Amino acid sequence: MKILSPTYTIPTEPVFLDHLLMNLEKTIIVGTTNGTLEGKLTGVAIDHIQLTVGNLNYHIRFQHIIYYTGKP
Repeated sequence: MKILSPTYTIPTEPVFLDHLLMNLEKTIIVGTTNGTLEGKLTGVAIDHIQLTVGNLNYHIRFQHIIYYTGKP
């Protein structure tokens, strides 16, 4: 009997991820399905970002991001 391990897949958007990485450690505004947040982009992972607003870290999954604005 062969035991199969579960598969974990994440749809990726490489260009969007690359553009976010160019704004790492900068202040950005993120529009989400639940409203907007402004803070410092302190982390970018394969499936989410970390946005620091004051003393709080928000971990926002890519599928909930509608847009972001940052410095070019």
